[in-house]
Amino acid sequence: MLPVQSIRACFLNHFALAVVLLFMACQSSDSEQTDHPSEKIRTVILTDMTHDDGNSLIRYLYYGSYFDLEALIITNQLPDYIHDDPGPWNKAMSVLHAYREELPQLHKHDPGLPSYEDLMAVTRQGRGALPIIWLTNTLEFSNNIADRYVTSSWDSIYYHDWIGEGLTPHGEPKDSEGSDFLVRVFEKEDDRPIFIQAWGGTITFVQALHRFREKHGEEKFQQLLPKLNLFGILFQDISFEFFADFVKMQEETCAEFGTAIPTYGEKPVELGMVLYDNGHFWHYVWSRDPNWKKPIGPSDVNGHGPMSEIYDNGGEGDSPSFFYLLSSVFGLNDPLDPTQGSWGSRFQQMGEGFPKNYYYTCGIEQTELSRWDEAVTNNFKNRLLWSTKEPGEVNREPLALVNGNASKETINLKVKPGEKVKLDANASKDPDGDPLSFQWFRYDLADTYEGEFQISNPQSPVQEFSIPEDLGSKNIHLILEVKDRGEPYLVSYRRVIISAR
Repeated sequence: MLPVQSIRACFLNHFALAVVLLFMACQSSDSEQTDHPSEKIRTVILTDMTHDDGNSLIRYLYYGSYFDLEALIITNQLPDYIHDDPGPWNKAMSVLHAYREELPQLHKHDPGLPSYEDLMAVTRQGRGALPIIWLTNTLEFSNNIADRYVTSSWDSIYYHDWIGEGLTPHGEPKDSEGSDFLVRVFEKEDDRPIFIQAWGGTITFVQALHRFREKHGEEKFQQLLPKLNLFGILFQDISFEFFADFVKMQEETCAEFGTAIPTYGEKPVELGMVLYDNGHFWHYVWSRDPNWKKPIGPSDVNGHGPMSEIYDNGGEGDSPSFFYLLSSVFGLNDPLDPTQGSWGSRFQQMGEGFPKNYYYTCGIEQTELSRWDEAVTNNFKNRLLWSTKEPGEVNREPLALVNGNASKETINLKVKPGEKVKLDANASKDPDGDPLSFQWFRYDLADTYEGEFQISNPQSPVQEFSIPEDLGSKNIHLILEVKDRGEPYLVSYRRVIISAR
């Protein structure tokens, strides 16, 4: 399980914390303390900077202190941008330049946010400009994409024309600054998993895997793969065949690849984990449902500093790929178990014939993403206030403790059937001194126990109950939500998984 325990106190005098020897500088009396995981989450962002990617990048940057961003790879993708269009790079630069402009103000609230220079040091240009997967063999596109009318055309697409050795059909090397940089990321001596967010341009990621294998050999390549955890907002382009069986995906899942046909012709490799969101993300972009409302839009965001002025109406379809990491920071889930459900939705195993750590949203209601809308949106709106208000004027997340456990990790209780259990959240606290409210609920869609299990008084911080006699090999997931009364209110969580011993 990925460690995400937090460092809680600001000390007046520096001294070594036992075992980890981790120091945290004292903050002045007028600065605000933001809790961070003791071990940050390694991330890689693959983006094509299309209509909604800029908005997702803006939101991500407000939470940058929780992550070790190893690489931000920008790769043109059709039909939006031809291979040599500077638009994607320029769009990313506009966001990063706005971030640099307001960073001194943001640092008052969170000194751990990465510097502009650190971000630029990991930002690289990829190569490819493959069409989005479902348009592969239409060979042309003419329509609106967000607020732009786009006309584009291309030739037939074959995997080995774009991945491997030699030149692309554009006469450019298949390697790029982006793929070369990813190889160096993969070469690091770091045992932490890498969470790869596929917003677009997965071709650069796949070329990096090809090059790593050629450079270091099969043994080291197989040692690398289990560390790579990919969250696919769709599979973007045909390069996905390198890590997922095209035919099985098409025939045995809800994946729709439009006009694309398989051209790889080799056995795919197995990544450590693949999360395939085939459509839940649309909730943050567009819907046919007449009652649908976008969780957040420009009217909510604009007016909060330079980055907010760039935020447009293109949506945030890529944000769920890091929402599930954020909610783990706030205690809701283990990011290495997507069946638990998170701010990034809930997934289930693809099943027989697929690697056991391959998951999808097929057969799961989109409400498993939208159920968290209010908490997710409030948290972002609160962060936006960092850009316009001083420390002490902005709300902070409460701390949820259960039975004295102050970590953010899932609490796994192994108990005997019939045994009485007490869960006490009275020690939970709020850094701003706000009153707290409590809400316990059983997340029955995430657990495996099929019997009745009632919480008699879900708003009490203390829960006492007996374990069902027929629990057997099943489990029960209980979620504690601790909510403050700030404006906007914020929520922290604890998950308790009960199983028999």
